[in-house]
Amino acid sequence: MMTRLRLFLMLILSCSGLLLAGCQSDEDKAENFYQSGLALYQEGDPERALLELRNVFNHDGFHKDARQTYANILIELGRQQEAYSQYLRLIEQYPDTVDVRVTLAQMAITNNDWQEVERHGNAALRLAPERPDVKALDIALSYRNASVANDAEARSKLANDATKLLEQIRADGQPENAALVRIVIDNLVRSDTPADALPTVNEALERSPEAPDLNMLKAQLLASSGDVAGTGAQLEKMIQMDPDNVDIQKALLNWYLAQNDLDGAEAYMRELSGEVTGPTDKHVGVVQFLQMARGRPAAREELNSLIDANTGTANEDFYRSLLALMDYEDGSTESAIADMRSILSNAEPGAETLKMKTMLARMFIEQGDTAAADTLIAEVLGEDSSNVAALKMRAARVIDQDRSGEAIVDLRTALSQSPQDPEILTLMALAHERDGDTELMGERLALAVEVTNSAVPEAIRYARFLLSQGRMPIAVSVLTDAQRNAPNNVELLLFLADLHLQSRDWPQAQTVAQTLSQIDTPQAQQATTELQARILLGQNRADESMALLQGQLDQGGDDASGSEVARATGLIVQTQIRSGKVDAARATLDEALATHPDNSDLQLLDANLHALMGEVEEAERGYRDLIARFPNNDFPVRILINMLESMGRSADAATVLDDALAKAPEQSNLLFLKAGSLENGGDIDGAIAIYEKLYGLHSSNTLVANNLASLLATHHTDEQSLARAATIVRRLRGTQNAAFQDTYGWIAYRRGNTQEALEYLEPAAAALSTDPLVQYHLGMTYATLGRAEDARAALTNALDRAGDSTLPQFETARQTLIELDQKPTP
Repeated sequence: MMTRLRLFLMLILSCSGLLLAGCQSDEDKAENFYQSGLALYQEGDPERALLELRNVFNHDGFHKDARQTYANILIELGRQQEAYSQYLRLIEQYPDTVDVRVTLAQMAITNNDWQEVERHGNAALRLAPERPDVKALDIALSYRNASVANDAEARSKLANDATKLLEQIRADGQPENAALVRIVIDNLVRSDTPADALPTVNEALERSPEAPDLNMLKAQLLASSGDVAGTGAQLEKMIQMDPDNVDIQKALLNWYLAQNDLDGAEAYMRELSGEVTGPTDKHVGVVQFLQMARGRPAAREELNSLIDANTGTANEDFYRSLLALMDYEDGSTESAIADMRSILSNAEPGAETLKMKTMLARMFIEQGDTAAADTLIAEVLGEDSSNVAALKMRAARVIDQDRSGEAIVDLRTALSQSPQDPEILTLMALAHERDGDTELMGERLALAVEVTNSAVPEAIRYARFLLSQGRMPIAVSVLTDAQRNAPNNVELLLFLADLHLQSRDWPQAQTVAQTLSQIDTPQAQQATTELQARILLGQNRADESMALLQGQLDQGGDDASGSEVARATGLIVQTQIRSGKVDAARATLDEALATHPDNSDLQLLDANLHALMGEVEEAERGYRDLIARFPNNDFPVRILINMLESMGRSADAATVLDDALAKAPEQSNLLFLKAGSLENGGDIDGAIAIYEKLYGLHSSNTLVANNLASLLATHHTDEQSLARAATIVRRLRGTQNAAFQDTYGWIAYRRGNTQEALEYLEPAAAALSTDPLVQYHLGMTYATLGRAEDARAALTNALDRAGDSTLPQFETARQTLIELDQKPTP
């Protein structure tokens, strides 16, 4: 027994070291792994250091120093997104860590995520307002706000503050602050002489030679200053640093095209595309380039070559689908769709097949077969729930169906996959517009401009939004920024010119005209003359304006196209009419018609001039001739109808409309006129049926939406119609349009939101003082709110304006007035 006890004690003693070693706490183990990770990092082995640091979190998920070191190493390795996630987790655990707040804000600036910049920057300001890097964030946020508000004075002051703080940071030997540098540069770029920013950009590049944004900005400044060789050299340098960067590839390709070096551009694109049997994306780029530069036959030839090289593979199917897409675009819609169906019936599952399905879905949408499109989109998302193309298509579909909430969910998923996709941001703007959230709509449109570096389509779209908000100076600023990147874009230049003319800023309009004059295309040259003529006319220099336009006509001579003659003649006639020289206008037009008797634009101008001069028989004859010649063109139909209505010939106008619809039954503008005619004639359900049809085709049309919702809410009493009307008019929230205010306000009233209704109906009734229904809506709202005297005045006004109308609303108004008179006066 003693022997066994002794052996047992010896066994326990011999194992005690192992037991103690195995009893380390999680904190001790975490610290050991942390110290091991630090040592590996200091020895120059960051990957193994990361492995050791990950072991820390297995034992202590709240180890602050390990988490921060782990994120710092990821930054050094260029794994920005992973690092950002780690910093976010760290700040959730330790919200008062200033260094991490600053780092997150700086990273958010790089990503153009200003909401996050504000969140982390403001937190850092609360914690350490005197730190230079925190002051830099404060300046960056203020500068951003000044830029959005187009406050040049505030922007300049903040740029000076940034310069002073930079000097202090450098004097203290602290690391360069990238945000401050970019503020100084941005303010220089926004000046009247943006090339002045080049020396500062070069200095910044000496300190950060591989900074992508600075390198791209240098290329843009060189291009805008006309340094062709310097631009090319800079782009070549950038492509060597980052050969897979798509933006740089596009910029270099555009540089080749700007030199009209099509062979160089093609060679460069083929170099990028790689092996002929490789991934399809780059080869598709070659096809698109050939189509643009050499024509459709060259693009087809390239596709056939790719098909031969990829026989029996998924790539072959995809290239065949692109041929079918070309057939579709060339008008062979049925055979193209049949070919796409055939290709897909034998295609193996995979990424290329998903692309083909989205292509076919888009064809179906354009052909009006939305059910087939929805089926394909669902198939794609069933295989790949994060497929960006399919998510965008489904979002666009549900936006059209007023299901904006669902669209936003899809678009957020798509944006997480493709955060720099301007189409996603634009669709999000449309979804917010349907919800009536114009602030978020504007933010998304502005962000689309930012991520595309002021690309023309996005800049124009955002500028139109700004104009709708009455913010013309900011719209001009947005377009001016876009012009720096696309100095020869005629559409952009003409848009800018129109805004300068509206604000009577003749020097800026003349600057645009000078830029246009240097673009060697027929469109630009014609636009230059017309713009200069409009400037002269705006300055009350009508004779000079007409002389300029006449000179353009004389210079064109017999070689001038019909459209050129019509445009120039139209401007001359317009100028003469404004100057009170109607007879001279008649002579000018007759002379043009003598040399171009079959020109339909001149014939339309002729009919319009007859109408203006009171020669209605000649005008009517001219309009009817044009209608007979061009039955699918609704413009002369609409003008003739307006003229006949103004003469009291409503029956004749109705006949013209019905005859035109018989020949073009799907013409939207004519259907819109028909709906208005039915409404005026008391056929409300007939009008609603047409508006429903139009809404199905053009749900983004605000006027159609307003009219449909107004009729549903005003003339139908069931809850289903009211709910549908309320959904349709969400986009009108905050509107300043009186007719839209009436619609929105009346729907709010019917849904029990009486105070909100009043906010819309009072300004609507003031602006539409002769409309009896608008006065009725306001009167009923006053009555519900207990404002008896105001209700009596509005309802009496409504009945006076209604005359002998038999609409039931006015009987309700009479009954309400009786009830108001029976109530005792308080």
